[in-house]
Amino acid sequence: MRTVRLFLLSFVVLAASCAPPAVKTTMLVPARHHEASRLREVAVLPFDGKGGQEFAAEIEGTIAGINIGDKQYFNLVDRVRLEKLISEMKLSQSALVDSNTAARVGRLVGAKGIYTGIITASDVSDSAYREERTRCAQTVTKHDKKGRAYEECAKYEKYAVHCTKRTAVFAFTPRLVEVETGMVVYSSNIGKSVERSVCSDSQKPLPGERELIEQAKQYGKEIFRTDIAPYYVTVEIELMDSDDGIISDTAKAKLAQGIDFAKNSRLDRACELWGEARILAPDALSVLYNLGICSEVTGEFEQALELYRKADRMLMKPDDKVNAALARVQKRIQEQKKLKEQILN
Repeated sequence: MRTVRLFLLSFVVLAASCAPPAVKTTMLVPARHHEASRLREVAVLPFDGKGGQEFAAEIEGTIAGINIGDKQYFNLVDRVRLEKLISEMKLSQSALVDSNTAARVGRLVGAKGIYTGIITASDVSDSAYREERTRCAQTVTKHDKKGRAYEECAKYEKYAVHCTKRTAVFAFTPRLVEVETGMVVYSSNIGKSVERSVCSDSQKPLPGERELIEQAKQYGKEIFRTDIAPYYVTVEIELMDSDDGIISDTAKAKLAQGIDFAKNSRLDRACELWGEARILAPDALSVLYNLGICSEVTGEFEQALELYRKADRMLMKPDDKVNAALARVQKRIQEQKKLKEQILN
């Protein structure tokens, strides 16, 4: 059951009035940069660039906040101890970007990996533009069947309003140095821009420069977080409710009953019913596909793949749902070895 705890966080069932319900499941996937996830005892040095020291503290907070299950993923070197050492060594922020210097600091504080980096952009700019509007230029008075007067627009005209677009850009390049070798094992150019526009006929104010920079910065930190450690993704998978090809009335009923249970967030009971339906209709496309979903959301990816393949063999032409399921589960299977290494390291 350890596999289930690693790969499945939760699932809910989303039901719509006409469409079949969709299973929304949250799964754990490996960090996008495997080497960055290996070094779990780390320290964060001040970044070079404007606001680099403050941003390094934010990066440290991001790293400290990474938890998988109920365990903290990284162990961080005490910041006070790190700052004291940097002060004693009389190192500038620009010097700390050097990988050899970073590795030397790492050895002295007992870290296996040292994060450093550069802030490459932190800018806000405004640009003016115009938007076209339409308004009534002339009205006429008309009367309804009861003789009541009302105004109706007889002529429209176009006019322009002045608008301002504010764009905030924040970009940085984090680097992870392996202390033992002095090699840079992770480096990425991360940047994000945020735009907001307000026109003269709007009642809302233009967001402040600092607010937009913080938003762009937050997006960047989220990208960084998925680079260095396993993270959760949410996938929405639509069930099949068609009973085409099913001869047994009992099997049809169990398929439909399972859909009803799924609509009421009882996927556990739905899977039992579809399992019973499979005994009566072993080649039913919807039953095989839905049972594949049951296996997928519990982290049994090999079994899910087998069921999806059986469903695929029942088709006379490609089906988008089955194609997506096959690709999705094959990707999950390929990720398992890497994910286990990252979790159990």
